[in-house]
Amino acid sequence: MLQQIRKLFDQIGRGEDLEVRTETDVRMISAALLAEIATADHRVDEREHSALVRLLQEHYSLDADTAQAMIERALKQRNEATSLYEFTQAVNDSFSEQDKYQLVKQMWQVAFADGEIDAFEEHLIRRVSELIYLSHGLFTRARAEARGNG
Repeated sequence: MLQQIRKLFDQIGRGEDLEVRTETDVRMISAALLAEIATADHRVDEREHSALVRLLQEHYSLDADTAQAMIERALKQRNEATSLYEFTQAVNDSFSEQDKYQLVKQMWQVAFADGEIDAFEEHLIRRVSELIYLSHGLFTRARAEARGNG
């Protein structure tokens, strides 16, 4: 996954297919970070998986098959990741503050989907929030809203 993100920024630097690639890769960045939350406790609960599919479908107007394929790709490629920083740097380069807030809220929604927040899940969401420079106020608001939405 991180290799693809690096490739994206190499292509952007050369001005190749910028508009099409940005939308696709923003979706994959989101899918990858959401998949990280779903697997933070070293298992993917069916409720977390369903939340992943639903959130990608709703946020990016995807059909179920496309959302499922993105998740499968993100789960397969997550082992290639060398650093959370590389994902969050891509977020910082591509996401507005509202997009960052939505991403963190979605991460909380995935974490809450199985009815319990694992310490690893909370730590990962907190770390991502810090690395993408989301204010503590927005971090706590995202958590509260995600808890309310189940």
